[in-house]
Amino acid sequence: MAIEKHPPKAVPRNYVPPNTKPYKVKDRDSWETVAAALGMKAWDLIYMNFQTRDPAEVNWYLHHYVGCRQQTRDGKNWMFSSGANPGIIYVPVKTIEMPPLIIEGKAPFLSKVWAGLAKSHSGDLFVIGMHDLTGKVYNLGDEWPNIRNAVINVNGFKFGPGLGADVSAVFVLAHGYASAKEMIGVSGDWDFDISIGAKLGDFLKDIKGLGKVIDGLEKYEKMKYLAENAIKNRLIAEDGIFTVPIPFAGVGLHIWGGYKFGDVSVFGTGVGVP
Repeated sequence: MAIEKHPPKAVPRNYVPPNTKPYKVKDRDSWETVAAALGMKAWDLIYMNFQTRDPAEVNWYLHHYVGCRQQTRDGKNWMFSSGANPGIIYVPVKTIEMPPLIIEGKAPFLSKVWAGLAKSHSGDLFVIGMHDLTGKVYNLGDEWPNIRNAVINVNGFKFGPGLGADVSAVFVLAHGYASAKEMIGVSGDWDFDISIGAKLGDFLKDIKGLGKVIDGLEKYEKMKYLAENAIKNRLIAEDGIFTVPIPFAGVGLHIWGGYKFGDVSVFGTGVGVP
């Protein structure tokens, strides 16, 4: 009969060592083979399970807790087998140290960028003109489906050479606002600056392909791509609210370039696209 000794302070039968998982022993298993597969020493694995290094106490646990019924050839110790009932010991859960997750192409500055489409009414008579637009913009730093949106209106004046009037769809980009309420107030900038980017032609062509409304994730992602690249290529470099006409998406004939400012209002906010 295997040599056993009742531990003075036996661990509870339902004791589970921290950061471990159950392992069902089988034929040809031993403390040495199981420990070697884990990259540890046999006695360290034993101590982790039973809090003892006394061979006789280990035999007691194997008999009464693990349910071993087969003895070694010399009859001094219990051994693992598939017939042990419940036949469970505990082995460490392997912890894999992973490097910090870096999502390539994720631009932190997008949390302060909003973009969307709007309907614009604009008219000019030589030097002084008026403009009014209403549209829906989305925060480009939010994750789907919790994307914040806001309905904004910009109403104001323009100063610069121009002639004509139109009603058109425009691309709106609000740069430098962590929340929609930060847009409220007076906004103004030189619209001519937006036309000096080297890739403006491609930018306008891509906007045309966006359509006249953001109605789903696919168009939102395309708008996000356009806005991010416009900022990276310095088509839009300063904080403010910018508008870019969408080619052939309107009625009327209008030519203008100069400085404009307007009173910005936020009619409502929400979450989701559209």
